[in-house]
Order: sequence, then structure tokens, then C-alpha cells
Amino acid sequence: MSAITISAGKVWGDAITEPALVSVIPENVTVKAPGGYYLEKKDPFAYTENVLIFKKNFCCDFYNGSTWLMFANREDMEFTPAECLDTGDTLQYGKDYYIYLVLDNLNFKLIVSLNSTYPDGYNANNSRKIGGFHYGAIRKVSDDGEWVPVDSNGVKFGSSGTKWQDNVTSGIIPNSVWDLKNKPKNFMPGMAKVKDFWVSIYQMSVDEAVTFMGGTNGLSVADGLLKSAYGELPATGTEGLNQFNFNELARRQGMRLTYYNEWLLAAYGSPQGTDSGSNYGWTATGNTARTRTGCSVNTSTGEYSIGGVKPYAVSAYNICDCTGNVYEWQADYTIRQDNTSWNYQNVLGANMGQAYLPNAIGVSALICGGCYNDGVHCGPRCVCLSHDPWCVSASTGCRFACDCAA
Repeated sequence: MSAITISAGKVWGDAITEPALVSVIPENVTVKAPGGYYLEKKDPFAYTENVLIFKKNFCCDFYNGSTWLMFANREDMEFTPAECLDTGDTLQYGKDYYIYLVLDNLNFKLIVSLNSTYPDGYNANNSRKIGGFHYGAIRKVSDDGEWVPVDSNGVKFGSSGTKWQDNVTSGIIPNSVWDLKNKPKNFMPGMAKVKDFWVSIYQMSVDEAVTFMGGTNGLSVADGLLKSAYGELPATGTEGLNQFNFNELARRQGMRLTYYNEWLLAAYGSPQGTDSGSNYGWTATGNTARTRTGCSVNTSTGEYSIGGVKPYAVSAYNICDCTGNVYEWQADYTIRQDNTSWNYQNVLGANMGQAYLPNAIGVSALICGGCYNDGVHCGPRCVCLSHDPWCVSASTGCRFACDCAA
């Protein structure tokens, strides 16, 4: 195990143990840091190194099991997460990592771990989680703050050298880096920030088996959880889920379905699908079913593979599978007025009331992105308005979103 050691007494890393001093210094709050964040990826548009910056003037209380301490970071600090792992020396593709401030006697260290509770060799009394990140696919974009896809010569939507569609690499996803100030309102692994909200990097898959009230597909969810994870089969109507159910699952986890305007932002910069292949998404017209989530995934094992499918199926904001695989239910609804014979329609499920509509399919919930065999119809603005929200479709899943923490 390697770690960055921050010895007490160094200018930038102070451990203050005298209670009187702790009580009077202005930084004596649970967490304090200037600005909107204190962890960020260094040179996120250079793509040459996976280094993070721990910004100066971060302070936090630290309880060691018997005494309250204060940690104060006095200088910007660069660190390489792969060199700070509690186990191993290589970051794994498609995984979430957590950054901990740990205490050995009066020496503070930074340790990075796959564990979401505390690092190997430590416990709740000598470690404190201060942030994290996701390691995965990254689309190369402009460094002017506009996040426009570029080719290998830096031309926006260009085709010189490596054309923009193929200009994808891997690393610490810069907009997945979070800390105790810059994070989702309700944290879930596998998320990235898009403008002013957080969204699941992957189409949602089953974390805990979903069951229904009365045992009937499409009725309200009784139990179950979804997750944003690499290399999993996306949850769809195959699991008995309709749009109502996905909405219920999102809310019970403190999330929501994306709205179409949010989905457009998240999907921006995803290449259009093709009829003949699945480089830019699981879209080839010969496909017969959903496949596993993420770029360069082995469809048999769910593991990362250089020869895996969909190597370029990632947006400018590093969100995967916006093009193809399965459609994604949105939170938006619209009317489908195929005729004007308004009446109550018994379409909402047993004991759920009835809908007053012009016909039995008079309400549509938007679905986006395209399906596993939709070919060139798939893309970052693809939208379909033909699905009523009670439809249980094997080709339609979802993506979760969340507001930023206040």
C-alpha cells in the first residue's frame, strides 16, 4: 500500500489538537473550502496523466475516537490516485474510487480505495471520506469550456487525424470527480456532472431484484434498487418495468428520470449510430437484444476489453450508451390525440384509477437515444413519442439524474 503522507507541522497540513486552539480558529467547521469544490482533475483536457489537485484552504474536523482534531490544508497539493491505492497500483476501468483522509498517530495521509466505507487497514475512527471519482471512457473535447468534441488535431467536429467520432480515451473522468461541496444531492456511484445536474454515466441496471405489489408487472414497485454500473445489462421491460415503475425506483433512491432537455445535454457529442456496426453504439440492424453497459465492454463477461463492442459510445460529457442499446424513458409526457373520442380509459393498472383520454394510448412518455437495432435512427437527439407510460417494453430502460447538493 502506498499513500501520500502529510506530516503534522508541515505548512500545508496541520493537525491541531489543543481544544482551545480548535475552538477559536475560523476554520472550525465540519468542512470548509473556498469556492465550489476542493478536488479536481489536473489538466482535464490534456489527457496525458491521471493526477488530482487537492486545493488549499480546505479544513475539516477529524475525530480519532477520543479527541477532535482539525485538519487544514495550506497549499495546493497534486497527487496521483494510482500511487495512493490501499490495494494494488492500477486503477480499474469502470470502477468508482473513494478518497480518504486517514490518520496514523499525528500523520495525515491521502488514501484511495474501492471501498465506500473506509480503506483497507483503517476504520471509522481514523479515516474520513472526502471525495471520489469514476475511471472510464472519456471523449476528447475542446479546452475552451464548451466541451465540443474534437479530432486529434483539436478541430471541433473535425475529421483530420483521428476523426472526432473515434477520438476517445480512458482515465479519471474529470466531471465525475466529487467532494463534500461538489456532489450530487443524493450520492450514487457511477455519476458525472453535466452543467448544473448529475446524471448516471451508464444506463440503469438491477442492483436488488425488483418486485411488484400484487406480484403483477407494471403495478407499483414493492422492492428493488437500480444502479449505474459498467458491464451490466440495462433494466427494461424484461424485468417487468414501465415508465411509472422507473419513476418510482428513481424516487425511492433520491433520483429522478432525466427530462428531455437534460438528456440532450448529457447525450451531446455522442456519434450517430450505424446500420452495419456497433462502434458508436449498440445499433447494428442485425442486433437482436440489449447488451451490457459501457464502452469497450466484453458482451460475455461484462469486463473491459480493447476488442470489446462500442469503443466510442460516449458523449462529450462522458455519458455512455446515449446512442442505442436501449431507449431511455424520460420524465416528460405529451398527448397523443389520434382521435377525439374522449372517455375514461382503464389503462393504468389494477386499482390505479383510470385516465380520461381521447383513446387508450392518449398519453405518451418520451423515450430517447434509440434501440439496439435501430441503426442510423439512433443518435444524441433521437426521440420517440409513441410509447404510453404503462408500456412494458423489453427495449426501453432509463437513466437517473439528480440535482447538485446545495
